[in-house]
Amino acid sequence: MRQGQDENGARRTAEWLAAKTLTDPEQVIAELAAGDHRRAFIVDELADAGYEGSELLGYVVALTGLDTSEAARLIAVRAELVPVPDDGADVPQRDARLAANEVAFRALNERLAATEVGTGTRAFEIMCECSDRDCRRVFTIPTAEYEWLRQNPRRFAVLPGHEAPAVEAVVERHDGFVVIEKHAETHDLVDGLASPP
Repeated sequence: MRQGQDENGARRTAEWLAAKTLTDPEQVIAELAAGDHRRAFIVDELADAGYEGSELLGYVVALTGLDTSEAARLIAVRAELVPVPDDGADVPQRDARLAANEVAFRALNERLAATEVGTGTRAFEIMCECSDRDCRRVFTIPTAEYEWLRQNPRRFAVLPGHEAPAVEAVVERHDGFVVIEKHAETHDLVDGLASPP
């Protein structure tokens, strides 16, 4: 019930903003969702970098525009979803988790692509392969680009703004998506998780 109420409240807010700005409500909803994703990403990155307590709260308020109580609530929610890194590991637990999330999305896309590649279709939809396990957004990718992308198990296709610079670098920019490559410290991990061709 609570989630439904939150979604209804978000829709009402989006419709109000759309009316005030003479914008399509669906565009406003998409922009609000992108903002929510970005704020969660900021909290995760700051927490992963070791910020905590009032210092973390201050940075979240400054970087997201949330008020103190909203920022504190977001920090608490993200703390429940994201495990604390294990400093004793060769590859930090956080980096391993982010890489595993991306590999899982790539595996799903490979199953989807198996029905599309080779049928003559010029493009098809895939899920964003970002490190956010809650992301379920899709975008269209040209078939040839998808086949080229899959030649390198360390590369993933994500929506613009969904890259995680702490663990990966953007190597290509396209209309509607970017290609990222994992940093060197996770290469062995990603190679090990990659499904055979």
